Amino acid sequence: MSDNTITVRLVGADEDNGVVRFDDFREFCDNLAQCLRKSEAVVSSKRPRIPYRIRSLQSGSACVTLEALPPPNGQDHRKETLSLFRGTVASLQEGQAIDHRLDRDAIETYRRLISPLRANTKEVWIGQSQLTTQFEANIERILGTCVPSEGSVSGVLERVNVHNKREFVLYAPIPGYSIRCVFPDELFDQVRTAIKGHVTVWGKMYFRQDRPFPDMVHVKQMELHPPDDTLPTLGSLRGFAPDCSGGMESVEYVRGIRDE
Repeated sequence: MSDNTITVRLVGADEDNGVVRFDDFREFCDNLAQCLRKSEAVVSSKRPRIPYRIRSLQSGSACVTLEALPPPNGQDHRKETLSLFRGTVASLQEGQAIDHRLDRDAIETYRRLISPLRANTKEVWIGQSQLTTQFEANIERILGTCVPSEGSVSGVLERVNVHNKREFVLYAPIPGYSIRCVFPDELFDQVRTAIKGHVTVWGKMYFRQDRPFPDMVHVKQMELHPPDDTLPTLGSLRGFAPDCSGGMESVEYVRGIRDE
């Protein structure tokens, strides 16, 4: 199998002679696409750009091989994206540790890969991994370890989503970490003004034990910080308070501060 391809297979119910129903297949493809996009975002820390095409397609027990194509611009993260995707699926099925950069929202997206099993699909395969109810149980265990606490976190505010919800993504100082932030309606104008800006948010934070930053924050307050290029420099402060030493020579003044 090529590093740039991924094969998935769905097997329909016995009463359908193994043939997959269209609704199940359509929903699975939508969830698969979201997982691939979130995996790419983790790898690249940017908006997903990798296009995919169908390399092969078989009917009956629907089997599809997707090929990742080079992005039209920017770095090529196909190999790392598909490696993260395959590894995450296998680890979630086997109950092993997953990449610490995957936040709660990404893990919830992976959970939806198993949704056909709740409908009319008998089996779901991704590569060599067959997804079972243990896949969902392991995800429940991971998400159940999230510990809520009150606090604050800072980062760059991007990707505002107000379609049937109010949330944005906060990018923390360490590359590869993003924080999903849910905010109330009364903060909408402040959030809109802060897009692409550096902010600090306060509220209830949900941590996974293996992550330095929270997965999610229910925001109660937010502060937008001024850009670095608008802050005063040390040179601009020269002569700002000429009488602060009370007439003492600067050396004596500093020595007096140290003695105190």
